[in-house]
Amino acid sequence: MDFEQIIPAERNIIRLLFARKEFKSLAVNWEHFVRGYIAIFRTYYGQYVADDWYEQFIEEMEQAYPEFRKIWNENEISYAPEVLIEFRHAKVGKMLFNLTSLQVYGDTDLRCSVYTPVEDTETELKLKRLIEG
Repeated sequence: MDFEQIIPAERNIIRLLFARKEFKSLAVNWEHFVRGYIAIFRTYYGQYVADDWYEQFIEEMEQAYPEFRKIWNENEISYAPEVLIEFRHAKVGKMLFNLTSLQVYGDTDLRCSVYTPVEDTETELKLKRLIEG
């Protein structure tokens, strides 16, 4: 996906996970994956409950995506959920990653997500093949 083709206001991972079929089809365990992101988002929402942007975003997502409304209403929160993500890649097939989500020091609004290949799988080898072309 070329993020340059997405208008900046639409570059939100939660929106993209629901709106873009590429994201939905990429993750085999999509619902587990998106639950982790929504749990983190809900944690931030608690810090900025008076921020109009959050209210508008949540309302928009609930109206547009019933799956979002269902997960949002479960009220899960997490600073760093443990997420195992299974991606399907068109060229190399299934790959398994552990997701580690970190808050960037000094900026409470910035997170870094790191996808690490699961040990004892062929994921690392497949990544090397992709990089080498």
